[in-house]
Amino acid sequence: MRRIVSITGSRADYGLMEPVHRAIAENKTFDLHLIVTAMHHLPDFASSLAQVRKDKFGTLHDVKIAHADDSLKAMAQAVGHGIAGTAAVLDDIKPDIVLLQGDRGEMLAGAISAAHMNFAAVHMSGGDFSGSIDDSIRNAISKLAHFHLTTCDASTQRLVGLGEQPERIVEVGEPALDLLRSMDFVPLATLAKELDLPAGRPFLLATLHPVTDESDRAAEQMTIMLEALAELDMPVVATYPNSDVGGGAMRDVLESWRGRPFLRIVANLGSHKYLSLLRHAAAMVGNSSSGIIEAPALKIAAVNIGARQHNRLRANNVVDVACERGAIVKAVRFVLGDAAFRRKLEACRSPYGDGHAAERTVDVLSRLKLGPALIAKWRPPPSSFL
Repeated sequence: MRRIVSITGSRADYGLMEPVHRAIAENKTFDLHLIVTAMHHLPDFASSLAQVRKDKFGTLHDVKIAHADDSLKAMAQAVGHGIAGTAAVLDDIKPDIVLLQGDRGEMLAGAISAAHMNFAAVHMSGGDFSGSIDDSIRNAISKLAHFHLTTCDASTQRLVGLGEQPERIVEVGEPALDLLRSMDFVPLATLAKELDLPAGRPFLLATLHPVTDESDRAAEQMTIMLEALAELDMPVVATYPNSDVGGGAMRDVLESWRGRPFLRIVANLGSHKYLSLLRHAAAMVGNSSSGIIEAPALKIAAVNIGARQHNRLRANNVVDVACERGAIVKAVRFVLGDAAFRRKLEACRSPYGDGHAAERTVDVLSRLKLGPALIAKWRPPPSSFL
């Protein structure tokens, strides 16, 4: 039996990794442990922690990362706290494989711990590209990791360009698409009743996260988006931003708008309700990766605001705009009303795979050849690690 440790630090990574965690948990050859950390332990995201505990795909280990304040220093210090806590759990469990997803600081803490402790680190979504500090964190994790599961060919080639050995890379696709392939979506009538949405009216789904190098403008950017949405005179469901620096200021602005007739604010919908709402939305507005990854598979238009997803591989459902009130209003009206765009949207496909990432991931984790050759990246690789 292979002991797998997977790290989850937010509602976002937990939702998209659900198919992978479920597939591992259902496979009797694995013993799954989840390190639950970072945003899950913040009061604003208590519902995401409750979901992790309800699912209990494996044995849960809490690693609480202190957030002294909403600052860049606190973000940096959180990585240090994460390393200390994660290393202690890994030393206790002694896993065969440490599974890391994406580009968050808690994943970097896991990669540093695993690399120093000679535990095989498998990184998912390495080689993806956006336009923020996430890129640097993701690339750092990739250089520390011993094996890679990529979402698309472009990401595979980018990893090779970074110097990673092709023998250490397998393309599996984006696990978030597995959810869409198998999900029983919540009916629109149920969501409308729960969120008090007016029957028969199209609505927008909005999520705006802070951008690390623009944190001083976070509150202003949230205000601009909300002013644009108010001008559109459509019902809007807005979810909380993440906990990166600037997130607190954004939440304060968002909460100050609570009670406006057009706006429904939900801290965390959970992946099932969120994706169901996305499926029924007229369009997605903000800078969430869901507009890039899941929305095209659902043939939903995404108005992507600002620099957070800069240069990320995208389908033709995405319209990029600056964080300017007039530009946002114009873009939303375009994606809702332009006949040529709507026709292209009907033929839209996600560039991130076919919805079978979880089974490919389980296959790799079960066949991966563990041992010194896998850990020693500086030595010539064997012909195959599988």
